[in-house]
Amino acid sequence: MDKPQDSTAHDIELMWRRMINSVDEAATTLVRTSFSTVIRDFHDYACAVFDRKGRMLAQSTQSTPGLLGILPYTIPNFLTDPGFSNAREGDVYITNDPWLASGHLIDITVAAPVFLHGRLVAYVLVVVHHLNMGGRIATLESRNVYEEGLKIPITPLVRQGRFCETTLGFIRANVMEPDKIIGDLRAQVSACHAAAKRLLETMEELDESDLVPVGNEIIERSGASMRAAIAELPDGIYQSRMTLNDIAGHPHPLILALSINIDGSDMRLDFSGTSPQIARAVNVTLNMTRSYSVYPLKCLLDPAVPNNEGCIGAISIQAPEGSVLNATFPAPTWGRTIIAHMLPELIMQCLAKAVPERVLAGSGSTPLWYGNFNGRHADGKTFYTVITFTGGLGARGQRDGISCVSYPANVAHIPVEVVEADSPLIFEMKELAMDSAGSGQYRGGLGQRVIIKVREDAQLQGPIMTSIRGGRFGVPIYGVLGGEEGAEPQASLNGKEIKLGTQFELNPGDRLSLVLPGGGGYGDPAARSAQAHRADIKNGLITQNETATALG
Repeated sequence: MDKPQDSTAHDIELMWRRMINSVDEAATTLVRTSFSTVIRDFHDYACAVFDRKGRMLAQSTQSTPGLLGILPYTIPNFLTDPGFSNAREGDVYITNDPWLASGHLIDITVAAPVFLHGRLVAYVLVVVHHLNMGGRIATLESRNVYEEGLKIPITPLVRQGRFCETTLGFIRANVMEPDKIIGDLRAQVSACHAAAKRLLETMEELDESDLVPVGNEIIERSGASMRAAIAELPDGIYQSRMTLNDIAGHPHPLILALSINIDGSDMRLDFSGTSPQIARAVNVTLNMTRSYSVYPLKCLLDPAVPNNEGCIGAISIQAPEGSVLNATFPAPTWGRTIIAHMLPELIMQCLAKAVPERVLAGSGSTPLWYGNFNGRHADGKTFYTVITFTGGLGARGQRDGISCVSYPANVAHIPVEVVEADSPLIFEMKELAMDSAGSGQYRGGLGQRVIIKVREDAQLQGPIMTSIRGGRFGVPIYGVLGGEEGAEPQASLNGKEIKLGTQFELNPGDRLSLVLPGGGGYGDPAARSAQAHRADIKNGLITQNETATALG
């Protein structure tokens, strides 16, 4: 007999926590069975569970913020496909369509229906950032999505428990490092199985025959919590604007514009005035715009409630169709974080006018610096290495910024030892960059200085094709309430400046030098305590001259 739908608060809390445990266990399965450092060390993935209506109820706690606003729309998009909507037990489907799922081709999503005693009760989903999907490989210079690699429509990956070798075959034929990519896909399927298995065990143990009643409560309560937090903000219309220049040789400036309207418990974000999409690989699909809009607001307003559809539905987000924040096919999107990672700053600049004590100054890791290094050893074996670099977090109203942290991407560092074992690269330096942060009553976190060398004795078939995605494109790292700006980013090859976001070659003996900026300061530098200044000097974070300047 089905359990009555008026579940007690205790039952709902227990089921909710157990669902989160199921997707966290799936994430653990994914990491342990994966083949690439992107999953194992970088942690760029997410696992989620949905009810039979396609509503997201739980997301893995180890996930990247860029997926928060994407996942609630992904299963509904899958359900527009007749094959998936009629999928049977043991079926798993796949896509990397930027407009249906995660916004660029190198994110692959797999999804599966979950059946309890032959009846559909849920869906599980695992999305992973893969090493590559072929194409031009890691450059902002692509003019359309066709240049960026293999686009996979919603397609069967597993049929009744057996992998579709045709699907695996066309993926293998189009990518570099196919063994790692196919291995990671298999890990995604294992993670889906783990999430489904634990979810079904929980439903049977708690005598739940349907997730919809529990889902109704989760979504309603989460939405109410977010709305209550919004209602505490002062009503008004708050605006901000940002201009990026010289994106991979694009001849015109790119404008991001935002207006936030707060009216009681309603919050509306409107990106009207933003530039049209461009023929460079920085365009953002609407799902991605939603993600990096909801993320800073949830952190600011209601961080304790677990991520689900209710948290997101309380905020209205609009961007003009065909703009760089709501790009239409066939716009290139590989480097979409160049733009998307700027959205938390736009939002913070708006809300600094409403609640300045709660916002964050600009950060040196915005947008994420992401290096791609691919080549071929003399014996013909390929390598594809990714490295992330981080700047300093902006200062806050009560404390200094944190040095060398990934914000807003929230991904982990791939260890130096792993990079050096997997490639002919060696790190000659990786240290805090002195004087890289903006001063203030609270100082920004420091950036880092990195020097990478190609081993002189490396035996290669041709050069290492390289690109570094990142940089500010002329946007200053702003301070708050009189805090000073963070330093300018720097990038050079063998002592000569290079342009970030474009491809270049590395050969044995070459040195790549990067200086990532620190975060902006918060408050008047003259208000910083003498004790804090002395500690900064003692710890080698700032020079004596900078201290004297800050003290006036």
